[in-house]
Amino acid sequence: MSNVDKIQFLRQVDLFKSLSEKALFELASITIEQTHPPKTIVFKEGDKGDALYIVKSGKINILKRNSQGVDSVIVSLGKGAVVGDMAIIDEQPRSATIGTVSETVFLIITKEDFKTLLGNVPEISFQILKLTTERLRATNTHLQELEISTNQMEDVIRVITNIARKSNLLSLNASIEAARVGEAGRAFSVVAAEMKRLAEDSAQEANKIDSLLKTLQSKTKAIVNMK
Repeated sequence: MSNVDKIQFLRQVDLFKSLSEKALFELASITIEQTHPPKTIVFKEGDKGDALYIVKSGKINILKRNSQGVDSVIVSLGKGAVVGDMAIIDEQPRSATIGTVSETVFLIITKEDFKTLLGNVPEISFQILKLTTERLRATNTHLQELEISTNQMEDVIRVITNIARKSNLLSLNASIEAARVGEAGRAFSVVAAEMKRLAEDSAQEANKIDSLLKTLQSKTKAIVNMK
């Protein structure tokens, strides 16, 4: 791929589309073209961030590892996506795993070349700052939506707790009535006992969910209110 072709492509990438011709030329001159086969790992969460990757063609998955150690797909990205940019700026380990879905061609910029480029072409720093701000705004919007959802979930938990409380009361009354009629109420007494157990289990699980939800709400509000 010639530098002219690279410049044509980079002009379509959100992170670089506002750059001057000189900046695009400087950028194109340090990119390395690399092809990865389908269903291969490009880099793993926790790896050292040593390069920025731009998807020239193909499709990739961004994966995050959950508490059980299983990688789950967060999002799929295609042509023009930029990944690995934060790790080469803040020098922290990779925050996610990147895997190819189909054969994917990347334009790669190494950390050292990228640092040199930032010194030579300051306008790229502004573009990165702009992209970071856009990402933060999008994250803030998602968090606000999550806060609304957790409030709705809180209402559902309240209903479940009320049902469990009423079911427990009904089972108590049924047990009393079963005891009053003696042998004839034995079967009814068994049903009442089972209803009581289900009510207690429901209340216990509702309390667990409520506790987790409150923790989530607290963290979400803290992030949303950050200035």
